[in-house]
Formats: sequence, structure tokens, C-alpha cells
Amino acid sequence: MPLEFIDEIWTKGKFIHFRNLGKLNGSRGTPRVTNTYEVLAEGDVKLGEIRWFARWRKYCFFPETETVYEETCLDDISDFLVHETLAHKEAKT
Repeated sequence: MPLEFIDEIWTKGKFIHFRNLGKLNGSRGTPRVTNTYEVLAEGDVKLGEIRWFARWRKYCFFPETETVYEETCLDDISDFLVHETLAHKEAKT
């Protein structure tokens, strides 16, 4: 099942969903240039965050501790990472 982009905030996978939190403040207190996304399971259980990782110049998944994933969820996370990285890079050109 491909990702379903519901609106500017919500994206739905098969078992998980992603919430756009916008450009949150970074470690220095200034707003980030890129969006941060929460990765949530059923019942809005937070599984982790997706944030821009400058050294790799792409979005990466930062999981919460004590979380476990199977291939469907990992596929959804991977698809989301690729989509958002491409969208960010295309917006810059």
C-alpha cells in the first residue's frame, strides 16, 4: 500500500502515520529550515521523529527507545524519507 498524503499535516501508511510539526526550533533556539515529522502508531503512540540530517543532506528517522519495527512499517518510513528528501531538494532549485 503506497503512502496516502491526506493534507499538509498528515500522511498515512498501512500501520503508521506521520504528522508534520513544521519548522521547530533547533538546538540553538532558532527555527529550523526544514520540517520535523512525528511518526505515530495506532492510538497516537510516538515511535520517533523524522528530521533533516545535515551531514547526510537528507531526512532521517530518529526512533524512540524500546520500539520495534517490521518490514511494512520500515517500508513506509523509507518511502516517506525518500519523498520528503526529494521534495526538499526540488524546492531549493
